[in-house]
Amino acid sequence: MLSISFPPGLKGIGGGMGVHVFELSKALVKQGNDVHVITFGNDFRVKKCEVIDGIKVHRIYFPRIRFIGIFTYAFSAWFKLKLLIKNEGVDIIHYHDVLPDAFIAKFISKISKVQTEHSSGFLEAVEKGKYMWLYRWLLSHSDHVIGPSRELADTVIKLGVNANKTAYISNGVDLKKFNPNVKGDVIKRKYKINANEKVILCPRRLEPKNGVQYFIKAIPYITRKNNNVKCLIVGVGSEMDKLKNETSKLKITNRVIFTGNVPNSEMPEYHAASDIVVLPSLKEATSIAGLEAMASGKPLVGTNVGGIPQIITNNITGVLVPPKNSEALARAIGSLLIDDEKRIEMGFNARKRAENEFSWADIAEKTMKIYETVLKR
Repeated sequence: MLSISFPPGLKGIGGGMGVHVFELSKALVKQGNDVHVITFGNDFRVKKCEVIDGIKVHRIYFPRIRFIGIFTYAFSAWFKLKLLIKNEGVDIIHYHDVLPDAFIAKFISKISKVQTEHSSGFLEAVEKGKYMWLYRWLLSHSDHVIGPSRELADTVIKLGVNANKTAYISNGVDLKKFNPNVKGDVIKRKYKINANEKVILCPRRLEPKNGVQYFIKAIPYITRKNNNVKCLIVGVGSEMDKLKNETSKLKITNRVIFTGNVPNSEMPEYHAASDIVVLPSLKEATSIAGLEAMASGKPLVGTNVGGIPQIITNNITGVLVPPKNSEALARAIGSLLIDDEKRIEMGFNARKRAENEFSWADIAEKTMKIYETVLKR
């Protein structure tokens, strides 16, 4: 595996892709594979090589110097990759980002290559017609490309990659870690949430593409009919100050709690403390945060974009709403807040679907089939 993102990662580099690489690698190890991950290192003091859950992790120091840092990392990662291929008998390189990962892999020859394209930035760039030559050039050197949403896979095909060399394989979820039996009492105590208050959880990086601003604008509509509501916004990002200012303008600071960054290891308790989980995204792959909510037995309210409709079965496991529509978001959330039976039933259905379709063991098996196909070519 070659990925800029892997726990714990550098501050600001992580999110769903890091969870994906870690959990997929862990599942592949359990299925008997020898998995090495080349990734960023935090600083000179970080362990250059360690084993985590059977995964052999190689961290490359990344100097935080504009332009120089990324090229220093890319060269060092390329050199480490060459050594691993020579000394460890590597069969496949699986990389998870265009820059720098796909660029690094481009200069490795005589080995099978699989790329997973996770990025909403990729979708946005293609939509605007930006960097098309670069994406086509880098994608053309992959033996197979995986998209964690059908939208991502279809976009790869539109750029000229053969459909027979493209696959949709969703993200997955750790069903043991995230389950309905986890207790959320510690979170409610931490944020002084009363027992009679309903909790709406929005686990999103605070970036424009995640649409958190539309959720915040929905809160005044929600609280007009539901006085006993607290909203937990879990994440950090460039929009933090802007979103906090918006809550002040709307006079809802008593309803909204910005938790800041929360490690994924603590997220089961946050889901357990919630009654509804909201994904107000403008662009999205198969949301890992959404899958974690489903595995926790929580209903989802999400926008009808990207991979979200592939995890929300409307009115069965959650509710789909149009993007950029705060009133529709408020109506969907409000309808679930006042109907305990419906909310609990949707959460039950969500857990069952997560068990049947989204375990990391199943995702690893599908990925292994891609590896086997590539190796036979």
